[in-house]
Amino acid sequence: MQLLRMFHTFRRPNDWQIRANHALRLLFASLTLVFFLPLSACAQDNSDSRSARRAIAQSQAIASDMLQTELALSPETASRLGMERRLGPATSFALDNHSQAGFERRRLVRIELLQRVRMRPPLPDDHPLIEDLYIAERALLDLISLEQLGYGRYNYTTFRPYAIDPFSGIWIEGPNLLAFRQSINTIDQATAFIARLQSLSAALQDTRRRVIADQIAGIRIPTPLLAETEALLRTIAAPEGGALEEISASFNALSLDVPDLEPADRDAMVALVRQEIETNLRPAYLELAETLSIAADDTVERLGIWAQPQGEDLFTGILRASTGETISIERLHERQLESAAAWHNRLQELLVLPPLEDGSEIEAPETLAEKLIWFETQFDIDAPASNQELNEDLAEVSLLSQLSPKSLAATLELDADFRAGKQAAGELDLFWLSDPYAAWGVDIEGNRHPLRTLIEYATVSDAWRAYIWTAQTEGSPADISEIDRAGRIWISLIQASLAAADTGLHLERWTLQDTKSYLMSEAGLAPELAEILVLRIAARPGYYSAQAVAVQRFTALSERAQAVLGTQYSELEFQRTLIENGPRPFGLIERDIETWYGDRLAN
Repeated sequence: MQLLRMFHTFRRPNDWQIRANHALRLLFASLTLVFFLPLSACAQDNSDSRSARRAIAQSQAIASDMLQTELALSPETASRLGMERRLGPATSFALDNHSQAGFERRRLVRIELLQRVRMRPPLPDDHPLIEDLYIAERALLDLISLEQLGYGRYNYTTFRPYAIDPFSGIWIEGPNLLAFRQSINTIDQATAFIARLQSLSAALQDTRRRVIADQIAGIRIPTPLLAETEALLRTIAAPEGGALEEISASFNALSLDVPDLEPADRDAMVALVRQEIETNLRPAYLELAETLSIAADDTVERLGIWAQPQGEDLFTGILRASTGETISIERLHERQLESAAAWHNRLQELLVLPPLEDGSEIEAPETLAEKLIWFETQFDIDAPASNQELNEDLAEVSLLSQLSPKSLAATLELDADFRAGKQAAGELDLFWLSDPYAAWGVDIEGNRHPLRTLIEYATVSDAWRAYIWTAQTEGSPADISEIDRAGRIWISLIQASLAAADTGLHLERWTLQDTKSYLMSEAGLAPELAEILVLRIAARPGYYSAQAVAVQRFTALSERAQAVLGTQYSELEFQRTLIENGPRPFGLIERDIETWYGDRLAN
């Protein structure tokens, strides 16, 4: 409990806030006693009722303590989820502890949390906290298991085995947090911005030390990941036009209209931000880049997690943590290849033009990439954008936004080779944002404990969206154009190919060139795009495989429900049952679906 209490203690910006909060707590405690004492006197003197109320109160306390503790462990997560209010305004003054000592403390705290969750008292059978706490227990157990395998970066959303990679880490997430998520409406918030900025260089130093320590321990970041990350670090730290300038510009713009902030004080703060960037932050970026450059000389070209200590265990652990269920990797790669081949063949069958009037066939290119472009030219659509046009478009986008992690659809939109695919990718992103079924249980979120906002099961959620997209693609209306249909099928082919490349790289020991060639030949990707995606797969092992397994499971559940219910099957009700309790482990999803169609049969 001492560890838990430690992580609930935050630096507070002002003494008056402490006194005010203390007074408010006393006031609320008095009002609570006044309100509840009459109710207690009127309550039934029933031991079972009292024990049930006590069990509920204790379980709610456990869930709340876990939420509070996890948010205290990660102020960055609290800001990302907009939950700073649960820990008080001082949360926005701090960044996560990115050191090895911080990693170990988080692991020990989570072990203690797991013990508390497991010792929870029995709840009434129909109480919603039963499921919430089970999900918390499952997620904690999987997270602790991953933490025991190595000093990666693991949380309830993503599982990354290396201290740094080109697509995530405090080096990009810290500047994004400051530039885009840090509000400045008061003097205290302006002070919090500066406090976080001053902590950022120390966090980069912690990352640098972890890279060195991991090397000594035999956990070697693959050279291509190091080289790409080093290049991006130097881009951010560039003295002119670098992304660090966006932090200064953001503070300057956000602090303009802060009430009670005198112009002279504001000018001093703006100068302090610029001084911190030049004196500490930019040198920290360059020092980290230099460390990666040196580390790259001592690493190997092998990208797969199999080359790391206990690499296969780590891959299976990531699959389990992503889905809440143990997934056998036996024949997994073979199944992924078969799925990708099925989509590939379906697209190839579509990319055929009818014979000419004289009966002769129109000759098509051999490779899928060339055939996609050839097929597109037969339709009256805009010509693909040139690379120069794409670069001009990117120049108008914030550098930090360009470097921040992107969805698959957003990445495909940057590719100029297949216009219909870009259009389909844009439709996919829009669909994810606007379709009511793509938002898990929006109408009943209030019935779930806020802890569930933290434990997101992001892979299951992403798989749900991919499943909906696939279902829409397969059930496309008859009047959809062939070029649109090709674009939709191409998106599904890419998703299936990424899953096959995931198991190929991390389990079957494919090289970078093997994986890149597979994505180019089987998915029709341009070389530059294929290489970016290979690096993503290397940095995030298991993600695409877990997503593909989840999509297959959703499809199987739908087919089973239709077979059981026949004419009583309702797609609307199936979708609602699938999503209404939010992203959760496979076992719970399957249970809910079986309960649903069991009830329909009974009625």
